[in-house]
Amino acid sequence: MPPQATLFSNTGVPNPAKIAIFLEELNIEYEVIQRSLRKGGPDGAQSAQFLELNPMGRVPVIIDHTNNDFSVWESAAILIYLAERFSPDGKYSGKTLEERAVISQWLLFDVSQLTPNLCEIYWYKRRHPVKDLDPSINEHYETEVYDLWSMLEHRLEKQDWMALDRMTIVG
Repeated sequence: MPPQATLFSNTGVPNPAKIAIFLEELNIEYEVIQRSLRKGGPDGAQSAQFLELNPMGRVPVIIDHTNNDFSVWESAAILIYLAERFSPDGKYSGKTLEERAVISQWLLFDVSQLTPNLCEIYWYKRRHPVKDLDPSINEHYETEVYDLWSMLEHRLEKQDWMALDRMTIVG
């Protein structure tokens, strides 16, 4: 039986893992195709073929083979799409306006606060071509991340899941 979906991924990137976990939760049969993030060859995220799927040239990207090979990129958009498409009862995306608002808050918190700060730390520590950068730059982002993690830990001390009393697209 052919897979229901194709997930384009890269083992060194966290966002595709979110999608894989959610695909497993939904019991969706899927295949994973690895993409090199900086290459333009046939297996690269910068190839012309891949850029047709995601003009940003990044992973994750998903193709839904059960919906005319519809493709979605950006992890938050993929999570929303999968929840709405394969669980239309709102179990993962919210059953009421209020639940959807709470889920959206946490999803946007991840994509606008947590992930960008983590990416900055990674960039300055691992990828930046200049090794003698002002350490206060990295310290700033580390402080931000520790504050965000502290807030998350405080919330998860009171409940098992980030948004609601059950698993959702934000955990």
